[in-house]
Amino acid sequence: MWVPFEKDSMIPHFIRITGQKRRPAPGCSRWKSWRGFFRYSGHVLATLCLATSLQAEEVVLPSSSTNPESVKGRPIADLLATLDGQTVSEFRVLPITTLSPSVRETRHTPSAVVLSPGVLTPFLSDPMLMDEVEANALGRVIAGLEGSVLLGQFSRFLAQTLPPSENDLYTVFRRGDELVHPVSGERLSTTARVVGVARLDEPGAIAALTMVSSVEEAIPGDHLIAHQKPLRSSYLYPASPGVSVDAYVVSTFGSTSGAGSYSLVAISVGSDDGVHPGDILTSLYPEQTILLSNRVVSPPHAGGNCRITDAKEAVYVRVLRCDERIPSGRELTGMAAELVRLPEGRSAELLVIHVFDRVSYALVRSAERAVQVGDRVVSPGV
Repeated sequence: MWVPFEKDSMIPHFIRITGQKRRPAPGCSRWKSWRGFFRYSGHVLATLCLATSLQAEEVVLPSSSTNPESVKGRPIADLLATLDGQTVSEFRVLPITTLSPSVRETRHTPSAVVLSPGVLTPFLSDPMLMDEVEANALGRVIAGLEGSVLLGQFSRFLAQTLPPSENDLYTVFRRGDELVHPVSGERLSTTARVVGVARLDEPGAIAALTMVSSVEEAIPGDHLIAHQKPLRSSYLYPASPGVSVDAYVVSTFGSTSGAGSYSLVAISVGSDDGVHPGDILTSLYPEQTILLSNRVVSPPHAGGNCRITDAKEAVYVRVLRCDERIPSGRELTGMAAELVRLPEGRSAELLVIHVFDRVSYALVRSAERAVQVGDRVVSPGV
């Protein structure tokens, strides 16, 4: 078997062996005998081994009747003469890559953080604003069946002017806090404080209902609207916001000492400002002025040996309020005190989980100190 190749054809691209299909004579076996099968296989393996060792770009197998000089440098795709006229299909040998042991570095790309809808359910249940509720479609709680005024779970009560509900369920809520911009004083919205869900038992002008779930007691005067199952079909992909944010915390939802980790706060930006659920923001506590003064802890008094003991003093620290007048230099000298100005600093990381038109609800992911109303909210890295 002769394999012609040129010097320039030794570039190790790939090995290609081709052949044309030929039908065997009628009544003949495909391989004729086991000897013919092994002979056929031997020719193929020998051809592949030779081509691999030579690293030829193209292997040519001429027929036995062809003059080698006449086919030099010209591809011949007929394997049938060499393989005793057996039928072969066209096939291709893929490129061969030789690997050597070495240290290979692969950049590790961390997977994106994804928050499923069920993860956020404990932190956000039926968010509502009074601005989104129609005033003419509100029911009103009258009182309990026995005149009770605190209506918890499984309590029955009376209500009037109920709007229609497809599932006979009603959301019970009351008017919450007004959300006011701390700098401009502009009213942004009013929260709706959801207290529970009630089921209609007896319809009518004065309807009877039962509280089937509650987070706190309902009272006479609370409102009712048709209950809708909250939508929790979207996943959150925490990321930096696509817009520059400069807002403020406008509510900590009744937490007088501030909001800590995994607490809910309201901020003064919404969908009108380009904020979306999943945006990560940073809250900053404002600049503060601290008054340091000497304070007598243990005043001098006469001892048993008729001598006055030394007075013990300590440094008294007090944070001045924003509306408090800063003492003058003369007053500080008389009080033996000084003022220290603390710069603005990072207080927590916030995750926006629900967006309205002008306000948004955000979850405090990690807090270095309590988040207070008036803290500034900015984009990360500012």
